[in-house]
Amino acid sequence: MLKYSILFVAFSLLQTTHLSSAVTVLGNTDAVTCFNHARMGYSSKSSIITCRNVFSEKAVTKDVLAGTRVNLGIIYNNGLKPTLALKEFKIAILNKSVESEALLNQGNSLFLLNDLSGALEKYDESLKLNIRDSSAVFFNKGLVFEKMNNMKEAVRFYKKAISLNPDLVLFFNKKKQLIKDGVWDKINEREES
Repeated sequence: MLKYSILFVAFSLLQTTHLSSAVTVLGNTDAVTCFNHARMGYSSKSSIITCRNVFSEKAVTKDVLAGTRVNLGIIYNNGLKPTLALKEFKIAILNKSVESEALLNQGNSLFLLNDLSGALEKYDESLKLNIRDSSAVFFNKGLVFEKMNNMKEAVRFYKKAISLNPDLVLFFNKKKQLIKDGVWDKINEREES
């Protein structure tokens, strides 16, 4: 039972290895539910439908529509559907109010597609636009460099991310335990094949 629990934790960790930047939407609407589903890492069909319902609401601002597109893209990324996510981010990025978040999440989609240089470009663009949560960008850049086997750069970006958001240490503690248990390498091998 413990073995299955560890594998579940490892799989859950892989589903959320990159940090997203959900766009906050206030109120009591489908847009808020979509935001919460993106923030919580959901990827279900009902989450997608809830987000899509926002596009047919009449009294929704352009900013809320753009934010919902970012959040829907995050939900697609959570479900390992980065191509669908990129379509949403491409539309959302036209709205300046969510541009930096859309760029960060485009980077996440490219990471999932193994376009590591493209991911780095998007992360850098989001930094240039002064994204609110730059720790997410630095953390994700660390993931890219780790995947490229450039541990020196990975550690540099991880340290920068942790200095901005000390809660990120929890990820590294979980990863350390998975490595110790031999699960981390097994999962990475399956992911690469």
